[in-house]
Amino acid sequence: MNGSTATERLLCPEIFLKPIRMQFDRRQGSSDGGAVLLKAAERRYGLISSMVDCLFDRRQAAKVDHPLKDLFARRVFSIA
Repeated sequence: MNGSTATERLLCPEIFLKPIRMQFDRRQGSSDGGAVLLKAAERRYGLISSMVDCLFDRRQAAKVDHPLKDLFARRVFSIA
């Protein structure tokens, strides 16, 4: 990009209770904002819960420290 910056604005009223505006016009910035959007989308649509419901947890319940949903969510968010 010839020294210029591109600006895009997104509105997500179907996910957030309040309108949110994200601006992508910085050359150097954090990518953490995507995690906020991903978590909000998960909260709204429940995709991880739906996927976990399709799995069978064969671990011994007495030895389980973390629910399968938490482990699955952590893995999905880390990949994303």
